Amino acid sequence: MYILTIILLVILIIIGLAYYFTVWSKTQIFGYFPYSIKTDKKIIALTFDDGPNPPYTNELLTILARHNVKATFFLTGKRLSKFPELGQALVKAGHIIGNHSYSHKFTKNFTSLSFETEITRAQKVIEEITGKRPALYRSPWLFRQPWLLRNLRAHGLTPVAGFFSSSWEAWHAAPKIIATDAFKTIAPGRIIIFHDGADINLFSWDNYRAGSVGAIDLIIPELKKQGYEFLTVDQLLGVAAYQTI
Repeated sequence: MYILTIILLVILIIIGLAYYFTVWSKTQIFGYFPYSIKTDKKIIALTFDDGPNPPYTNELLTILARHNVKATFFLTGKRLSKFPELGQALVKAGHIIGNHSYSHKFTKNFTSLSFETEITRAQKVIEEITGKRPALYRSPWLFRQPWLLRNLRAHGLTPVAGFFSSSWEAWHAAPKIIATDAFKTIAPGRIIIFHDGADINLFSWDNYRAGSVGAIDLIIPELKKQGYEFLTVDQLLGVAAYQTI
């Protein structure tokens, strides 16, 4: 029993260290991976991952336009290839497009440490469809390691992390639940991560994002009342949004 306890403890420590070094939002051990800026100003950047994904990306476009807010969308090349008109609509509306890999497959983190094909293939698709070549990159699950960051530098891409808005997002919770949880995460200078596209769920693999979309419609008015200003990631970090084509 004692040996089993030690084994379980070692396993938990290994898992904890792996999470800390490769996934945790604040991890900088392998290099620059910004998640916020230090500021007293009430400014944040809203970001959306894993899309485009109708009808939720469409609904976000409507909500963000109504509230006059610009956001940053980290798109996967595969989804953009399927819904090119949504990528074009995002750019036309003035939102910023970032690279979120081509396939968003977790196994790619181990079969291709540099993520070369995932990065370049997504860049090509985004440029062909939207006319924009992203200078911002967010890895799936915020996973990072030295080979990936080295390759991002070689491609002139700025890595972008952030704070996940709410653990309830993965469970497709109601808008009010997600919004209430997100308010605990939001703070001046932070990059906040929501999802308009697919994400792994223990009970569902679908792209249902009604809760996240509804939460945004609750969050923006409240934050504006508190004096918050919404920036895109490039504006918040003071970096380029796109590369010169």
